[in-house]
Amino acid sequence: MTNVARYLFRGWGRQAAWAVLVLFVGLQVLAPAAFERPRLALFDLYQTSQPRLEHESPVVIVAIDEATLKSVGQWPWPRQVLARLVTKILDGRPAALALDMIMPESDRTSPEQWLRDAGDMPGVLNAAIRALPKHDDVLARALSSGPVMIGVGGMRRAEAQADNGLLAPFRLVDPAGATASPPTLPSFNGTLRSVAVLDKAARGHGLLSVDADADGTFRRLPMVSVVASRLAPSMGLELLRLTAKAPWITLYSEADRITGVGVGPLSIPTQADGSTWVHFSPHDPKRYLPAADVLAGKVDPTAFEQRIVLVGVTGLGLTDWRPTPVGVMPGTEITAQLLENVLDGRLVRRPGWTLLVEPALTFAFGMLLIVVLRLVRVPWQLLIVTGAIAALLALGFWIWRSLTLIDVATPALGQALVFFAFLAGNSAQDQKQKRQLRRELEERKVALAKAEGEMEAGRRIQMGMLPGVASVAGDKRFDLGALMVPARQIGGDLYDFFKIDARRLFFAVGDVSGKGVPAALFMALGKSLCRSYALRGTNDVGTIIRLANGEIARDNPEMLFITMFAGVLDLDTGEVEFCNAGHDAPFVLRPGGAPEAVVAEGGPPLCVVEDFGYKTEHLRLKPGQTLCVTTDGVAEAMDASGALLGSARTKEILAAIPRDANATEVVDELYKAVGRFVGAAEASDDLTVLAIRWNGP
Repeated sequence: MTNVARYLFRGWGRQAAWAVLVLFVGLQVLAPAAFERPRLALFDLYQTSQPRLEHESPVVIVAIDEATLKSVGQWPWPRQVLARLVTKILDGRPAALALDMIMPESDRTSPEQWLRDAGDMPGVLNAAIRALPKHDDVLARALSSGPVMIGVGGMRRAEAQADNGLLAPFRLVDPAGATASPPTLPSFNGTLRSVAVLDKAARGHGLLSVDADADGTFRRLPMVSVVASRLAPSMGLELLRLTAKAPWITLYSEADRITGVGVGPLSIPTQADGSTWVHFSPHDPKRYLPAADVLAGKVDPTAFEQRIVLVGVTGLGLTDWRPTPVGVMPGTEITAQLLENVLDGRLVRRPGWTLLVEPALTFAFGMLLIVVLRLVRVPWQLLIVTGAIAALLALGFWIWRSLTLIDVATPALGQALVFFAFLAGNSAQDQKQKRQLRRELEERKVALAKAEGEMEAGRRIQMGMLPGVASVAGDKRFDLGALMVPARQIGGDLYDFFKIDARRLFFAVGDVSGKGVPAALFMALGKSLCRSYALRGTNDVGTIIRLANGEIARDNPEMLFITMFAGVLDLDTGEVEFCNAGHDAPFVLRPGGAPEAVVAEGGPPLCVVEDFGYKTEHLRLKPGQTLCVTTDGVAEAMDASGALLGSARTKEILAAIPRDANATEVVDELYKAVGRFVGAAEASDDLTVLAIRWNGP
């Protein structure tokens, strides 16, 4: 370690580079907002270089555009005209319809509103006008006739405002049992709603308010917000709820962070603040239908069938044009694109692990530069730094292909700063450090070769201590197979078997905590003690384990422990007396039946409770049945993604082994299956399998 520290930190160049690297990574972890602009610029580059070019068309935008305003009249329209538009769309049987607008005041063109300012008029005329339907009532009837959502505005006021308007109910799902919504959600302390008659008529109520990123660009949309201390769905989420005909929305959270939302059968992962990144396509006029054409009956009603319809105002001076990574577009189209993302099942993700991976990339590449740059001359150093930055960018774009956002701009910036610090501090000691590097590399190679030789010798000694199957061969009453594969050269697993006398076979499988030489020595001690007590005439398995536990626990400075399954098989009856000291339950393989785990009362591992009284338990094997004992290296075998094999898969593997297989074949098939599951991943633990098949008396 002294040589490594000297290698990494000696010299002004490396010390300066380390100082910059540590400071930069610290800022990256503690103040990620400091790098927000380069990070967002990179994310925009992902979108502009690889936008979403092909998409389905489950969403239609009915646009109140310039041509419509010229044809129908200026905005806002009398509400009975808007009601006619809603009715025309609903006649086409859409899955859901949203009005991307808020109507907080009564229609001033409505008869009762006109009368208020009309002055004196004949009573007959006054009564006739009062008999006319209110425009708001006409629109309310249209809204109530189908799956229509109306907008709700979130407001941040100086004083909080109560809100009792309709909102979709939420169901909170949290593994820890939390009942309050996480504090990460965007919050508004007041609302702006349409007039009560319209607000109550609509089946859905979606929040229209969206906060842009710090630079004013809209890259993600919140799925859920808090308005006036209540959970409120976004317009997009509420439309999905109406489409799915779901009575409520499920909000998934964990450790004060949002993990996703669900409506009906649809589950949508989100960021910790409940937002979802949008994979944008450029502004597409094909998404739009002019409202004037709909009102005039020029649009085929099937254009809306089972599609989500958004009604928005796009006329000049009325549109909320919003900047996105691929250009400006109406806010209604941004919502449409989010819905397309969800319904296509291709959501942009920025998983929580990126917050750890990005500083790790900075540190790993920075450390690589500090180690490597001193080995080459300046022109090559520049090429290496350029290559590292290019590799980071290539990694970012490659990961973006799976619609996962990872910030490689900040690590790339870190590499540039590390390189400049290295050059600034290293010029005075360059030649000296080169010579020192060569010397230390040679010393390290020699030490590594020596350690490898010693470990190989230890492995041969350890494997030689394990009994061979040939030592109990020749007895037709049973056959036996065993295998131990250490994760490293020296492992901490053990197995043992031997005949106590002509009719009794002792066997044991154990797993020592830890790996390497200490675990191997502890394994040898435990194996020797169990063998000694069994051969001395101690007939009870529980007593053998209790005596071995007491002896090992007396001197255990490394605080190791052993899980062990030990038993004695009566070769004439198939009776097995066994004791389980904190070990994985073995399986009994039965011809014609599924493997069955041996459930036992058992006890703690050896060296955990010094004076524990282990009990002897019993099971009986029938002719042709096999007892298969494994260590946790089987159930806890991991593939490259980190997934565990698990007891259920182990049981499936054993169930697939032919029931006429002998013990050695059982061991081999199980080992091969574990190898296929793990693949190219490095072994995470020692693996031991012992199988005993009782053939009968």
